[in-house]
Amino acid sequence: MKSNPYLFLLFLIALLSQSTPSSAQFVVFAPTHRNPANSLSDSRPQERQAANGLIPFWDDFSQGIDPSKWIAAGTSYTETIGTNAPSIGMVLFNGVDELGRSYSLQEKDQGESDYLTSIPLDLSSLDVVQQSSLYLSFFWQAGGKAEVPDQSDRLTLQILSSSGNWQTIWEKSGGDGLDRSLFTQEIISILPEWQHANFQFRFFSNGRQSGPFDSWLLDYVYLNSQGSASLLAYPDRALTVPSAVRLGDFGAYPWELVAKHQKDNWSTVKSEFQNLENRFRAMEFSVTLQDSIGNNLLSINTTTPFNPVPNALERRTIISRTFSEIPVPSQPGEMYFETALITGDGLLTSINGTDTTRYAQVDFRINDYVRTKFSLQDYFAYDQGQADYTAGINQRSGQLAVAYTTPEPVNLTGISIDFSSARQVNQVVDLVVWSSLDQTPLYTQEVTLPAKSPEQPIIYFQLEEAVPVSGTFYVGFTQFTNDFLQVGLDKSTDFGDRIHYNVGGGWIQNKDVAGALLIRPHVRLASNAGGNVSTNPTLRVYPNPAIDEVMVEGEFSYLQVLDAYGREITLPRIAKNLGEVLNFRDQLPGLYLIRVIRDVEITSFRILVKK
Repeated sequence: MKSNPYLFLLFLIALLSQSTPSSAQFVVFAPTHRNPANSLSDSRPQERQAANGLIPFWDDFSQGIDPSKWIAAGTSYTETIGTNAPSIGMVLFNGVDELGRSYSLQEKDQGESDYLTSIPLDLSSLDVVQQSSLYLSFFWQAGGKAEVPDQSDRLTLQILSSSGNWQTIWEKSGGDGLDRSLFTQEIISILPEWQHANFQFRFFSNGRQSGPFDSWLLDYVYLNSQGSASLLAYPDRALTVPSAVRLGDFGAYPWELVAKHQKDNWSTVKSEFQNLENRFRAMEFSVTLQDSIGNNLLSINTTTPFNPVPNALERRTIISRTFSEIPVPSQPGEMYFETALITGDGLLTSINGTDTTRYAQVDFRINDYVRTKFSLQDYFAYDQGQADYTAGINQRSGQLAVAYTTPEPVNLTGISIDFSSARQVNQVVDLVVWSSLDQTPLYTQEVTLPAKSPEQPIIYFQLEEAVPVSGTFYVGFTQFTNDFLQVGLDKSTDFGDRIHYNVGGGWIQNKDVAGALLIRPHVRLASNAGGNVSTNPTLRVYPNPAIDEVMVEGEFSYLQVLDAYGREITLPRIAKNLGEVLNFRDQLPGLYLIRVIRDVEITSFRILVKK
């Protein structure tokens, strides 16, 4: 029995059908594959050092899947699929490879799939006492928010023997009796006969190979020669989930609108921690707003003590103080809400008589920080930036729309959509804008879905002309295939009631799929926001089309260049008396968007680069 056979069947239809689907549906699919790197790791304290091939060996995956410690084959990083994790970040095992591709297109194929293998560890120098006290500890979970493995599915742990053979030392079978909300700790003795100079251990999953099914999660792996079968706690306090913060309903907000509409609309900042030690610990926390390079913009909480003092092994929600407004940056950009624990955590330390040894590779401070991005660019978003799931419809001429409400009239200039599956490349859809779903659309534009690797961001589609909208409006698409077009779904926040779909019988407000679709409207206040005409007659961008160089002529305070995926790119720029020259010589041919900001006016120019 699967945990949800209905969704499983619908996902197989999405993978295998070519023309004739079952009755049209709007459904959520199994988890999408994520690049095995923590999106937050570039903004957290970088105190982790490369593993040196010696023990103790420790990884809580709060910084992603560390290539200096692991050889990953098919495994994925996630912060949201697991529940009640020991620390933030974990590894997902299922039936797709490192590019998100199924290991097999045959529905019933079973076999080994994802692997996570440690680097070689030198155990040859351990003394007799250390040999007898070498233990490997880890936490596992079956399914989490994904699909619980079948009884015939397995998560396996093996060690590499001195003769070069992999030997199974632990195995767990799936089944409906497993608690999908529980992370279970295992602690296994590594026997002296297994210890040698090139010791390795590996985890791998065995199950259905036709998609992201039969999911296992792994966290907090620890190998130490000073352990015991009863040593189940750690001198560590860890954040366990990303922070959550919103401006009204939104996880991202247009920069032009925030100053006027932010007052008293911010939520608190919420996170969670767990005390992994078997004793109480007095501790504090801080919450700050920072810019993209770590400068503090606003202190929300400063060394606030936890009251009451956290108990041994306690898990607790963190809630910041309320705040009414933030300092608005002088130009569009990213901000970060950082939650930091003040715990007294440090390096793992052992004391032998008068000798004290500190192990740089086990730094319990690295999971005491989490930074959550809040975008102040040109778009609204319900999602919090990443999708671990997808959802879609399966009807030719079917339509999917998301409702947004703007606090004042704006001009819609583009739409971003996370079309997640590589199988959707070169599909044609119509982007559509509605003021009301029972009326004729305000705007329709045909686009072709470009190639997109798993690590690439949401796809940005520039509208050919600005579309004035006010109050509640709807953005989405019409598809021309009976296959499911999978759109990223963020299930960490629920705005499912804003999703509407039409599969032939009229518009239906979604009530079955929880989450926020990664479909975002890009807006501007300026009346010329969608085109290449500026209200400032002295501002010019030419030539168009261009070969290598583009001249931006006129006075301006800031300039951005975006590629076809909506990513900001950095180009060589040469200052001229009348403006600047942008050098596209090393860029791929295609459409680019140049945003020029002058005072409060923001003008967008579409440039075609040819080679």
